Amino acid sequence: MDMTLYVDPPCSGTENMARDEWCMEQAIASGRPIVRLYGWDRLTLSLGRAQKLDGELDLAACQALGIPLVRRATGGRAVLHGADLTYSVSAPFAGTPFKGGIMDVYRALSQVFLHFFRGLGLHPQVHAYSGRQRVALASANCFATPSAFEILIDGRKLVGSAQRLRAAGFLQHGSIPLSPQTETLSRIYVGLSQAQVERQMTDLGTLGVWRAGAELALQAGLVRAFEAVLDARLLPGHWDAAARARVAELAAGYPLHEAGELTGLTRTA
Repeated sequence: MDMTLYVDPPCSGTENMARDEWCMEQAIASGRPIVRLYGWDRLTLSLGRAQKLDGELDLAACQALGIPLVRRATGGRAVLHGADLTYSVSAPFAGTPFKGGIMDVYRALSQVFLHFFRGLGLHPQVHAYSGRQRVALASANCFATPSAFEILIDGRKLVGSAQRLRAAGFLQHGSIPLSPQTETLSRIYVGLSQAQVERQMTDLGTLGVWRAGAELALQAGLVRAFEAVLDARLLPGHWDAAARARVAELAAGYPLHEAGELTGLTRTA
């Protein structure tokens, strides 16, 4: 199976979300899956499509720290970006390893990340959570809220992912923390202590498998994991004029908001 690969430089929250939505549109229209790897041009908090803000996030702290908010097209909970490796996978269901639906998507992609982390010398485990367990453990912080197939290192979460499903295909994107953001996370989430953050999640730097400047090597390792697990070839894509024009149109649906601006944070598209 051939897949298209985009490896992008750090972009704004608006640009990143618009590019991911374009990838979903293009993958479904063309029948060819797309993998995108990217970063963020500053610390940014992305919110789940239907996530409520009241009582969950300290917006004054976000504003004081200069952290803007962007509403994703996917579900899930809030994720702090800017010190992470972010990925997205967009694909049609027909003719791909994801043809069974949402659980097959989670299952297939969890195998990719297991392969990737094992290649870094880590010993990840997959924990399958029932729907009832996920509801019971839900938190404002994505890394404290389990998904159907959760990848854990010593009981702590290492990948936060969210999905958007359409009738013919899907978008899944997610975050792999590179360095600890314990103090920042404890400040922006209401009632979340630094000790709780350390119990709930970890990062590649703390685990000793990443250092500053090694992002390209990590991205290359993740590409190899996709190819090995999905028996795929990831072929470089190009952002041509038509793609950039469509991304610019989609970007209007993903404005960045300073934390004090609550209007417009509900995604309507």
